[in-house]
Amino acid sequence: MRRLPLALCCLFLLCACATPVVKKQMLIPAPAAEVARLTRLRVTGFDNDGAGQVRAAVESALASVVVDGRPYFTLIGANAPSTGLGKPMQWIDSSKTKGQPIRYGAEGLVQGSVDQNGWQDERYTEDRSECVAEDAKGRCLQTRNRRVQCVRRVAQFSFTPRVVQKDTGEVLLSQEFSETGQSNACLDRGTPASGATLLATARAKAIARFKNHVAPHYVTMDIPLITEDDSGMSAQTKVLVSGGVDFAQAGQTGKACQVWRSAARSHSAGFALPYLSGVCAELEDDLDQAESFYSQAEKRAGNPVAEITAALARLKTTRANLDRLEQQLK
Repeated sequence: MRRLPLALCCLFLLCACATPVVKKQMLIPAPAAEVARLTRLRVTGFDNDGAGQVRAAVESALASVVVDGRPYFTLIGANAPSTGLGKPMQWIDSSKTKGQPIRYGAEGLVQGSVDQNGWQDERYTEDRSECVAEDAKGRCLQTRNRRVQCVRRVAQFSFTPRVVQKDTGEVLLSQEFSETGQSNACLDRGTPASGATLLATARAKAIARFKNHVAPHYVTMDIPLITEDDSGMSAQTKVLVSGGVDFAQAGQTGKACQVWRSAARSHSAGFALPYLSGVCAELEDDLDQAESFYSQAEKRAGNPVAEITAALARLKTTRANLDRLEQQLK
């Protein structure tokens, strides 16, 4: 079994308007669960990919997926015979009993077609107004209009990868992924980005979307902080809450949580402090404790508070994602 990792936290605090936000990086399951359960993949040729550029990029993208410090997929060499021996699986669970055979060869084949892979220029014009006469004080007395030539450069890339389970021939995924890149410029204001650059960017984005569709991947989640309520916090408590924010801004979230928890012990009213304690527990992946604190904050608030409601819903989603991850990481 691929060991289920704890959600990885990269904690830092941003100030957006008046609401401080803590960011948490979390591993979420792949939407294409059947593909994500495969261990070993072989990427074969794509139609309309004569140079093999897309095949190589897809293979590289899948090989780059790392979960819990290990490659998620084992990529069988493109030149290895499909019925022969490939690389052995890299995921070994030391808790399993010995004697189980190591399987070789690919479990799934990744193939498909390249539908769009190019760029083109669209010509258009824009009108300019310019001064042709000024008075002694530099004020414009007369203007004239002129028309300039412009270029809209558009790159389009789309491909339809198909993942086939090798043993059964079942198609587990067949879906188009497309991206567009665009750059505009007029002759009097520079030149558009090169078509090759736009196309390479669009291609990379489309392949990255495919990668995130078939493998667990990390996303960054915003968790807003509540730093005040109507419970009549003392000046000292407000200083502790504010000091916790300062620690968080300095990248010392552990100290911030220590300060917030200290404030919660000295001020047993209101919903802001149990909410902050819930945030700290959530960042530490203690979902049960986080739910307990958020529920306490909800009870103290009386009326619905958007951040608390969202926090409880977020925990529900996190638990569901962990269950799905456990299935995919086997």
